Amino acid sequence: MHGGQLTGPFFRKAWQVAVYKQAAQIPDVLFQLPCLCGCERSLGHTSLHSCFEGTHGAICGTCAAEEAYAYKMTKRGWTVAKIRAGIEHHAYESIDLNKLGQS
Repeated sequence: MHGGQLTGPFFRKAWQVAVYKQAAQIPDVLFQLPCLCGCERSLGHTSLHSCFEGTHGAICGTCAAEEAYAYKMTKRGWTVAKIRAGIEHHAYESIDLNKLGQS
């Protein structure tokens, strides 16, 4: 999802738009990462990328924080393996979603 799709009831908070804009920049990374919210069981998601193909990433704080963590670490030059290990160790919990998208 991108552009004009990032409006409406699922995108009222700055962080909701921010994580989708970030996700659009690192799709190859997100395809290789797990999601720990359980959406693979309930929604059939196959990777963290799946969470951002619809509105799930905008309503699930776990998915949003995992994406923001993946984006931040990708920009720091981390490998996918290192990012995956961080997600599996819940390092994404350090992400403050309310600080995303603020100028």
